[in-house]
Amino acid sequence: MVMNKNLSFKSNGLYFFDSSTLNWLPLACEEVNLNLFFDGVNFVYFSNNFCPACRLFNLVWYPFVEEKFSKKDNIYFYVALCNWFTENCDSSCARSAFLYFNIKASPTMVIMIKLKDKIIKHYIEGNIKEKFLYEILNQAIKIYENLAKNSQTNYH
Repeated sequence: MVMNKNLSFKSNGLYFFDSSTLNWLPLACEEVNLNLFFDGVNFVYFSNNFCPACRLFNLVWYPFVEEKFSKKDNIYFYVALCNWFTENCDSSCARSAFLYFNIKASPTMVIMIKLKDKIIKHYIEGNIKEKFLYEILNQAIKIYENLAKNSQTNYH
């Protein structure tokens, strides 16, 4: 189900893309921390309802997630949505995500590669094209696979 048919995404919140149902699910939390994220490649898109650049990036982001990468293993997609950063946000969970990742611009993508206690974060601010999203995702997958491979050789 594509985002435009599924949700209006006007409601502030932190959403997780459930690849088994192809739906964006709201997450309930009081505080965002690393326990909220999975081992693998976590993409967190920070958006604001009052941001014209975000509305443009939405046209790239949602089809990219929902149609191209929704069934890949160890890849997880999130959206943190406020009206305008932490100053105008009706969701404690989304506000906490903006604070936790220290987001000061929108749209912003945080690519977080997580494997147990190893964390690699990369921030991208501004609109990017679908081709660049592919490149970023493929690089992140390779980094995660290398971390996993190195982790296995360290334990055997």
